[in-house]
Amino acid sequence: MSEEIEILLPEDAQADQPEEKDEAQSLEVKTEGRKRRRFQLRFCHVSTALAFLVPFLMMICIFIGNEIYPFGKRSFLFSDMYHQYMPFFQEFMQKIKAGEGIDYSWNVGIGSNFLALYVYYLASPFNWLAFLFPADHLMEFMSYAVVFKIGLAGLTAFLYLRSREGFREERHFLYGALVCSTFYAMSGFVAAYNWNVMWMDCVVLLPLILMGLERLVRQGKPWLYVFSLGLCIYTNFYLSIMICLFLVLYYVFLFLTEKKNFAMVWKFALGSLLAGGLAAILLIPEVQAIMATDFGKMEFPKKWESYFSILDVVARHCATITTERALEHWPNIYCGAMVFFMIPLYAVNEKIPAKRRFGFLAMMGIFLLSFSTNILDFIWHGLNYPDSLPARQSFIYAMIVLVACHDCFAHLEGITGGMIVKSCLGAVAFFLFVEKFVEVTDFKTWTWLLNLAFVVVYALCLYLYKTKESYVIKYVVACLAFAVVIGESSANMASTSVGTTDREAYLKHVKDYSDLYERNARGTEGFSRAEKFTRKTKNDAVLSGFPSASVFSSTMNSKVMSLYTDLGIQHSKVYYGYDGATTLIAALLNVNYVFGESEEWENELFHVIDKQNGIYLYESKYKVPFGYVAPEGFELNTEANETGVEVQNDLARQLGVFGNLLTRVNSHEDGDDVTFAANTPGIYYGCVTKYGTSKLKLSGSEIKERNYKDLKKGTMFYVGYLEQGQSIRMKNGDDADKTPKVSIAMYRLDVENLERAVSKLQERHMTDVTVSNRDVSGKLSLSEAGRLILSIPVDDGWTVWVNGQVTEPGTFGKALIALDLGPGEYEIRLHYQPKGKMLGIAVTCVSILIVAAIFIVKALRKKKNKNNVSKDL
Repeated sequence: MSEEIEILLPEDAQADQPEEKDEAQSLEVKTEGRKRRRFQLRFCHVSTALAFLVPFLMMICIFIGNEIYPFGKRSFLFSDMYHQYMPFFQEFMQKIKAGEGIDYSWNVGIGSNFLALYVYYLASPFNWLAFLFPADHLMEFMSYAVVFKIGLAGLTAFLYLRSREGFREERHFLYGALVCSTFYAMSGFVAAYNWNVMWMDCVVLLPLILMGLERLVRQGKPWLYVFSLGLCIYTNFYLSIMICLFLVLYYVFLFLTEKKNFAMVWKFALGSLLAGGLAAILLIPEVQAIMATDFGKMEFPKKWESYFSILDVVARHCATITTERALEHWPNIYCGAMVFFMIPLYAVNEKIPAKRRFGFLAMMGIFLLSFSTNILDFIWHGLNYPDSLPARQSFIYAMIVLVACHDCFAHLEGITGGMIVKSCLGAVAFFLFVEKFVEVTDFKTWTWLLNLAFVVVYALCLYLYKTKESYVIKYVVACLAFAVVIGESSANMASTSVGTTDREAYLKHVKDYSDLYERNARGTEGFSRAEKFTRKTKNDAVLSGFPSASVFSSTMNSKVMSLYTDLGIQHSKVYYGYDGATTLIAALLNVNYVFGESEEWENELFHVIDKQNGIYLYESKYKVPFGYVAPEGFELNTEANETGVEVQNDLARQLGVFGNLLTRVNSHEDGDDVTFAANTPGIYYGCVTKYGTSKLKLSGSEIKERNYKDLKKGTMFYVGYLEQGQSIRMKNGDDADKTPKVSIAMYRLDVENLERAVSKLQERHMTDVTVSNRDVSGKLSLSEAGRLILSIPVDDGWTVWVNGQVTEPGTFGKALIALDLGPGEYEIRLHYQPKGKMLGIAVTCVSILIVAAIFIVKALRKKKNKNNVSKDL
């Protein structure tokens, strides 16, 4: 019996063994699956963190290398960040801290719609975090905000690329997203324009918008699209124009290649309208303001022109190519040297649907064509040509190219080792071809060799990853390739970007200017402006917080610019400047004070009244109060007078002056230069008589060398007081080898005639004048008819009351508010509200209500369906 049992037990054991083995194998499989899943999740989390940290830390290292504060004494103030963003941000913070609101500013030019300026330059919600930082470190907040946004651009690009095929978590899929997102964050557009802080938010948001659009088309979920696009329009409406144009193009592509569901058409349309509606609170008043600038004048190109060949454009994918920021139209499209062989691989990868490949390649072609042709360039930039900073849509192109590259990583099974070799050889042939035929100074021999080296390394790594079975080899080559990605993108950014300036020099006298103005000019005679004999930027007054007569802004009032043009003082499409204004023009604009950095400017026009830390405040001896009254009919006569000098002489005659305010005196040509010797002591001005002398150097025996810039034909410049016999030499200040010949006419100011003209304007003026943030008021008593001129720019936002009645004002010089009044007693009041502000608020409120209603309806439907299911059960 015992033997039978002994025999049976092994049989039972043997019978049960397969089941136990299957269970063990199943358990082992499950355990391995969990480990693999945990590893994939860990790799996913690490990749997500690296997508932000890698570009962020690369920028920090570049800042350290450039000794940017606190790692040195330099500052990341470059181009418009130096000239515009820092001053405007300073003014914004001062206005909020003072509780003034942001509708209007007297410190921007001779008065500006500050809401429009805020929308154009400062609308990023991120900027409000600046109030958490010390006021004297605003410069650092702006600088490191750029670094943070570059990191965010890498993160959002990674999240978008990872989402394109349902959040796949394969290592090569995530690795490809990490590589491409790094190149996006460190792209040529970012290298060229990272200082343009108003654009960086759009770079961050573009991937989220595309993710939202794809969700809308594929899943019918619109909210990520609506809110991300709405935020993008809110932060910067200008780049959003280009994004919206591309979204139409991309939606057509998605509609034709993925879901031909016409229900999605109205969802796309409604979602886009809601996004615009949510941002309308800023969008509508901004559009109204832009239409009042020169950018509101749209003249469609009459003929097709090509700037350069497509081959020249494609070559600009190379790393370390000099970024273009001027008017040469070259696009900044660098997004990794790997594109030279990855895009051909994308084109032949049969695992990617042919319709998708054709669509993306077609979109790339459209962008390449738009970079090199005038009509498409005009359309992409909102029916306007950019004033420098070309190809502003190139960050969208970089995103398209990198999406295609990531598709290759996502479908490695469609690539063979032979295809990689052929594509690499094709890239080598391309470099040899363009090295021979592309004749652009930005490209050097070492440029081709460097990019060729990058391409070969990437191709070799991809070949080994694709052909080798060992996970160790795959891991090593992936790490090596990513290290090269970091090195390449860092080298490109370091060599083509991150300009710096001396931090202390930029901020040195900001408080001195402010203190001097507050002590001596604030509130005097109602309202007075101050200017500078020498300046860093045309927005120096905004930085220091005092009203002036100069500004550099894309939202400036074009009517004032036209006035400056007629008067012969500095102007362009994006700025107007006080430099070159005569004392009569200063009086008309209520510029009663001028800052100088020495006593050399004191003469019969200006005398020093105060000084602080080497900064001198001069008061004009010939000034008029705010709200002065001129004779009836006092107006610029530009039809009968061709130059600003003639216009000013005519104005003086209208004020009762006999003779000229400015009298021409003889000067002499000496080769390409002009020399002048004063026969009579006095105040002298120069006037450019031909184009080509945009920069000028003036020197003399008793005059420090001066540099003038931004000069055009007809532009005047202030020379100052010259003793009898004192001579000066004027030569072209351009550093080019072949500088144009200088052509200058010299004029002497008749001070007696100036005194007569100004005294006429001093006779009658407003009293009890108060000027606040958005309001102006005062009283006026007239014994005879006259023309009240307010040195306030004409703007549709102003409402004028005369003795309690709303009055339509006239204009002086088509730019300043003027009122033609008869004899009597008057109370004048003006109030400012940006045009379109209330309409924008209303549209945004309606859009919010619509969004809320949609959410409520969906919630009620969901609850109803849930109740119906419960009843069925």
